[in-house]
Amino acid sequence: MTEEKPADHELSHIDPQGLLRLMSLVAVISIIVIITVASFGIYEVFQRHIIRGAEDDAVSLSELILAHERKNLSGPAQKDALSITPQNISRLDRRFRSFLKPFNIVKIKIYDRERRIIYSTDPSIIGHIDDTNPRLDNALAGHNDSKLENKESVIDLAEEQQIDVDVVETYVPIRSAQGDVIGCFEIYADVTRYRGEINGGVITSALLLTLILAAVCGASYLVVRKGTNQLRLAQDRLRHLATIDPLTGAFNRGEILSRARKETSRLRRSGEQTPSRSIALVMLDLDRFKNINDTLGHLAGDLVLRQVTRRIKLELRDYDLFGRYGGEEFLAILPATNLSSAVSVAERMRRAVGDTPLDIEGQSLQVTVSLGVAVISGEALDLTGALKEADEALYRAKNAGRNRVCSEKA
Repeated sequence: MTEEKPADHELSHIDPQGLLRLMSLVAVISIIVIITVASFGIYEVFQRHIIRGAEDDAVSLSELILAHERKNLSGPAQKDALSITPQNISRLDRRFRSFLKPFNIVKIKIYDRERRIIYSTDPSIIGHIDDTNPRLDNALAGHNDSKLENKESVIDLAEEQQIDVDVVETYVPIRSAQGDVIGCFEIYADVTRYRGEINGGVITSALLLTLILAAVCGASYLVVRKGTNQLRLAQDRLRHLATIDPLTGAFNRGEILSRARKETSRLRRSGEQTPSRSIALVMLDLDRFKNINDTLGHLAGDLVLRQVTRRIKLELRDYDLFGRYGGEEFLAILPATNLSSAVSVAERMRRAVGDTPLDIEGQSLQVTVSLGVAVISGEALDLTGALKEADEALYRAKNAGRNRVCSEKA
């Protein structure tokens, strides 16, 4: 038998359905990962957009405040430092609240260069020094610093408590006329109104992306399924070529011997030593087959082999095994069969072939077979030895005149 090519061997061990299931699982996991990562990314984009807009608004408000209130934010002797006299705090507070109310500002602080709060809409913290705030340090170094946070509750400029509020806290440096940083604003902008828009945008984008990915993966699945079906058909063809004799449709030599080894291993694992637990081997050979080829031609010989195979299979049980051992020689494996039963089966096989002539292209042809029987039992689990005994019994049948059955005990 021709050896199987490595590439064909590898192909035959691929599970197309398992491959399709694996690819489907990978596709589902990929979609989930992509949607999850994309949703977080889209949310971050929306959030950064909100923060950037709130920061720009805070910078503009800071510039307006400085344009109108710079002289009230510095003492008479300190032109380059921030200072608010106690007398000006209440007036500034009224003006700030009135000015900032339309801009959704809920809180404002002003720090001087020493990190001291010199003004806040929360008067209880005026005078406090915040020396452990890295964002304040960043602002006093000359950089805008914005961050979106959720507050469980805040007191707005109208002295009303707001629950579950999203605010953008923006630190904006305050510079002197010479450009030096002399303090900073901390402005809290209420952006809760954008929460629904962000969530809606993320959900809409995620759904749209899901539909696109589902459509792409669905189309890919159809292509892959078609490919796996073709692979399965190719595997079936390879398996058929690797195990079946193309002329007779019986198992080929390699496969029938492989099945015989498996049956022997199964008998060995059972551990039972009773005579009924045995495997019978029937070796069969067509009598004077060379004369058929020489007189009628090889095509007629092929027809004889196919018809003999068909008749023999009709005499076997569903779980019996039958294969072409080589040329015009065949081997039957009969599990759970003792010697006497095997001889009876072999006799039926002989009569099935020899009692009725074959019809070969309209010509009646009498064909006979000789058979040799051997048994693998619990006492002698030797496949090689049993095959040798069956072969020897077959040759005894040949030497005794052909068209007969001989066994290992004969």
